[in-house]
Amino acid sequence: MQQRILLVDDKSANLVALESLLCDLSVDLLTATSGEEALKTLLQFDVSLVLLDVQMPDMDGFEVAELIRARRKTRHIPIIFVTAINEDQSYIFKGYESGGIDFLQKPIEPIVLISKVKLFMEIDRQKKMLEHSLREVDQLKTSNELLLKSVGEGILGVDALGLVTFANPAAEMVLGYEPGGMEGTSLGNKILVSTTGFEHFEWSKSKIYKYCSKGRKYQTEVGAFKTSLDNIIPVEYTATPVSSKENEFSGVVLIFKDITERRKIEAQLNYMAQYDSLTGLGNRNLFNVTIQHAVSRSDYTEKTFALLFIDLDRFKQVNDSLGHEAGDQLLKEATERMKNCVRDADVVCRLGGDEFTIVIQGFNILEVAERISDKIIDSLSGSFEILGHQVYIGASIGIVYYPEMAKDAIDLIKKADTAMYRAKREGRNCYQVFHIGMEKELEEAVDTESKLRESVKKMDFFLHYQPQIRMTDNATTGVEVLLRWAPDGEMIPPDKFIPIAEETDMIEQIGEWVIEEACKSIKSWEERFNLPDDFTISVNVSVKQFKDDGIINFLNKTVTEIGIASSRLELEITESLLMDHTERNIKRLCDIHDLGIGIALDDFGTGYSSMSYLTKIPLNVLKIDRSFIENMDSIEGNAIVQAIVALAKGLSLKVVAEGVETEKQMLSLTDMLCDYFQGYYFSKPLPKEEFESLLESKLGRKGLRSTPMGGKI
Repeated sequence: MQQRILLVDDKSANLVALESLLCDLSVDLLTATSGEEALKTLLQFDVSLVLLDVQMPDMDGFEVAELIRARRKTRHIPIIFVTAINEDQSYIFKGYESGGIDFLQKPIEPIVLISKVKLFMEIDRQKKMLEHSLREVDQLKTSNELLLKSVGEGILGVDALGLVTFANPAAEMVLGYEPGGMEGTSLGNKILVSTTGFEHFEWSKSKIYKYCSKGRKYQTEVGAFKTSLDNIIPVEYTATPVSSKENEFSGVVLIFKDITERRKIEAQLNYMAQYDSLTGLGNRNLFNVTIQHAVSRSDYTEKTFALLFIDLDRFKQVNDSLGHEAGDQLLKEATERMKNCVRDADVVCRLGGDEFTIVIQGFNILEVAERISDKIIDSLSGSFEILGHQVYIGASIGIVYYPEMAKDAIDLIKKADTAMYRAKREGRNCYQVFHIGMEKELEEAVDTESKLRESVKKMDFFLHYQPQIRMTDNATTGVEVLLRWAPDGEMIPPDKFIPIAEETDMIEQIGEWVIEEACKSIKSWEERFNLPDDFTISVNVSVKQFKDDGIINFLNKTVTEIGIASSRLELEITESLLMDHTERNIKRLCDIHDLGIGIALDDFGTGYSSMSYLTKIPLNVLKIDRSFIENMDSIEGNAIVQAIVALAKGLSLKVVAEGVETEKQMLSLTDMLCDYFQGYYFSKPLPKEEFESLLESKLGRKGLRSTPMGGKI
């Protein structure tokens, strides 16, 4: 039978090179330039060996190997991976787990390639010969023909008394006997393992004897034999009766196979089917089994258990910015931290990506579930050192109790997922216990996302403008633009739709639109009003928008094409930008500052930034979060605001107090020498037309005399 080798590589030049190296072998060479084409080829032809490239688009070599192993027709075909990457052991292990048996590094050494191919071709040839022989064995009628033709597996000839009369070389090798050393050995006393033990074994009571003495074949896949060194090995065997010329039972032909390696492979496959190869945690399959058992046990015992559904916060940003290797390391380290937060009896699984579950059973479930959630949140909030970078993540956790909150396992998982998304809506890095109102909230969130996607297509948004007032003369010297959205005429609060826009990556498109509209607005005001030279317009920038590599070019292009001085534009960032990739982010801030664009640190005091970084960031403005202004009536609150103002002064930064709503707050801030105010005491955010009317009344139109800008608006 002609042998075939399948060569798989997405680059035709590589295929040509392989064909030239193997052309002298007496084999047919088949080629495929993709994983899909390779799988189709394997369905059409019998192939003896696959040389498989690892790096291919759409479907890499590891995925192709797994699909080959999953098909009955192709699962036993040897696969040699061909790769140009010199990876570590985990990469190689991944190849073996997906079904490969060897690796060849590019550039390929011709002697190594040809030697290995010849070896596998010889193994394939012998395998085909063996298969052919075994097919003939089934057709043979006499014991002599059977013993002569069966050479690939262990064969024992046993007489009617249970004594070995013949052992082929394979049997002697597997059981560790010298040639001829097994003849005369009692099958029961020396070889066959019985549940009753060797010392009590009786040949006449064994299943082999009972079946074969009646002319019936006996077969088992779960047998065990004892070697000459008293080691026990798993075997599968078939015992076929042999009759004399008088048609009387005269013995047994026993064909067996050592299945030790197969058992190991089966155990490994079973492990792979239930456990995640990256983290070692149970995977989705094991989770489904665990949750079903927990539900059944709870139904029987009437005891409560808890399901925790965990999603890592900000994992995607780390994975996208630092790469999958960093993402994998982060998942492994996060897993270890979570395992340290649970008890031995709790089952932790990874469903995929950055989603995890924990099944908690036992006593005081409500207290235990919340305590474990707190520990996980606290543990994952600490910094991670990943590939030389300090990164921060967190965890959003949903908690559901069975049977109080769900009717079955499917309902339980759904509600745990709902509770987890509620935790994300609440600001992340927290846990939420499911309640019935969450399902309605989730439906509303889904509806909001759908409407938001439609609005993004048309940029169906508008802006409001809130003035910023200078303390020394009550003049309006700037304005912050605030995004507004009213689908179907109903205003949706920003804290409802902005988180959805960030989660779905729509925030980048929206953010660019806001910057463009803000620049167009100030361009229009320059042309129409007597705008002071230091008048600025502030725009909030999301973390995702800031981390877009194209933001510098976008900003430069926008201010240039619209025709405004870059100093007119001020970007407001939050402290969360400094939580990871700090040096890279500072470099980007410096690039923005070099364009002449101002930078304001918004909501100062609510994040995690180190004071030392404030000296490295090219800041212009420090904005005090409104939560501190609200607490100024207390001694502690007043002291905090005073400290922030002093810090800003020490760093030569302008300081803006947000959320100023009362005269008392304004006077206190004035005493502290706070530079600028912003809040309802002066003006709420105004629609564009109203704000322009304000500018006209205070500044006057171009060419006309302006009026003083002082006084409360």
